[in-house]
Amino acid sequence: MRIMVAPQKVGVGLATNFATIRNHRPLVAGLTEMDLGERTFIPQMRQALGPSYTVVSDDVGVHSEEIPVAVRTGPLSKVVSSEVLQVSPNIGTKGIGNDRYLAVVRFVHRGRTYTVMNSHTNAVIQNLHTKEMFDNARVKATAKAMKTIEERAQEELADPNVTALWIMGDFNYLPVGDPDLEWTHSPPAMFDRLGMTWRNTRVIYLAWSPGVRRRGEVAVLPPHTALNASDHGWLSGDFRLTPTQT
Repeated sequence: MRIMVAPQKVGVGLATNFATIRNHRPLVAGLTEMDLGERTFIPQMRQALGPSYTVVSDDVGVHSEEIPVAVRTGPLSKVVSSEVLQVSPNIGTKGIGNDRYLAVVRFVHRGRTYTVMNSHTNAVIQNLHTKEMFDNARVKATAKAMKTIEERAQEELADPNVTALWIMGDFNYLPVGDPDLEWTHSPPAMFDRLGMTWRNTRVIYLAWSPGVRRRGEVAVLPPHTALNASDHGWLSGDFRLTPTQT
């Protein structure tokens, strides 16, 4: 099962990026910045990926369609439920403090049920040089958002019908590297509490629960390249069931 995190740069190089997703054929791909508020790129995404993919997105708020999840569906896979919920409100800073959302998608693959969660939380919450957190409204809003994401993840992990959970997205946070110094609401701290394994390329994260294990290393597709026109690196990992699940 190939799982891909493919953050975008608000409409830049979409043809290139969609072609890369098609060619890599992930089972699941989570994107960001696919919605300008007054304009969404979801129709272009659906057309580019074609009928092999079910693109899950929902217009429930101004920027709610910026975090679509694409699931490759067919005889072995299908989407069974989805929800897009707001995790923080618009706090008045365009582009870095707009309303933020979480996409939760359940799908069945080869007879087992999985959940993927995709989000893009507030920007400019951390000094990227010292890695210290700022003291601003975005940090406070992001703390609440991360708590909401963690609580929803706990619900998914507690459901005996869910074989495994992936959490992905752009969390606008660089890991500190010292568990004692990590922000309480940081992605690494959250993943550790949830018992999930994770990898990142700067502020982009992919985490997975014990129901699955990696096949090889999680690959990074660097930004500003022939395969990735975005300003963020992408993550792509191949997974299989853990031995106790097979």
